[in-house]
Amino acid sequence: MDNNVKQSGEKIIGDMYLAAAMIAYGVPLLRVDSTNPKRQLFIFRNVQLPSIIISSDDVVVMPLHNATVEDLDTYYISGRLWLPPSYSNSIKNTKSILHRES
Repeated sequence: MDNNVKQSGEKIIGDMYLAAAMIAYGVPLLRVDSTNPKRQLFIFRNVQLPSIIISSDDVVVMPLHNATVEDLDTYYISGRLWLPPSYSNSIKNTKSILHRES
């Protein structure tokens, strides 16, 4: 079930750091599924983002306008997504959500 669309308009993420990246880019977090206490799932609204920052190689950095949640996921996994300055706070907030849910 990880990294799939659960219902129309929802994106499920099992990776806390990818979830933090989505929060940092402003993807709305709908809820956290804690039915399995060993593996919480973050459920986001599947939205279009104004832009994300990506690298095409080690040198060139550019915005990707009208990015989707799938684009964010793909570039994060490939290591080509540039994380906004708010990413570190998003990690802290994500950990706080997990501790609150448990």
